[in-house]
Amino acid sequence: MDMQVLAVIQRWGGILVQPRATLEALQPATPGQPEIGRWDGWWLVALYLLGSQIERLVEAVAKFEVLGSYAMLFNAIAVALLAPILVMLLVEGLVGVRRARYRHLPIAALVAVSTLGTLLRHLHVALPGPTYLPEMLGTLWASGLAVWIRRTMPADPEPPTPEQGQEAKA
Repeated sequence: MDMQVLAVIQRWGGILVQPRATLEALQPATPGQPEIGRWDGWWLVALYLLGSQIERLVEAVAKFEVLGSYAMLFNAIAVALLAPILVMLLVEGLVGVRRARYRHLPIAALVAVSTLGTLLRHLHVALPGPTYLPEMLGTLWASGLAVWIRRTMPADPEPPTPEQGQEAKA
């Protein structure tokens, strides 16, 4: 288990500091072996919530305890999940279907920048611009990584269609 955690940390940190080496180390999934990093996107969304939205979520739970409003709780959860889910969709679209094993790693940029921005806010560092500037910068970095991945990393071979499989048998 420790080796898997170390591999995850190397993958998530590596995409930020050494993207080419990190992506070249990812092997395509084989029939007997699951895809490496299959759940990275959802784990990164959870880290985003813990790193930059925990204050909003705790406040919503406290208001729910006092007021008992499910709508207010649902609204806070939806707003907290909005940025990472939209960035996931954007990055997956930019990376493309034929490079699926790389699709979740650029989200690490959003997590890192927004968590750092939240930490700086808590340390009373005045950031220029709007309060959501870290999320904007993280989205730009993630999008830039996704475009770079699409341009530089080789596409996976296209799986045979059912028609091609029948033609090969004949």
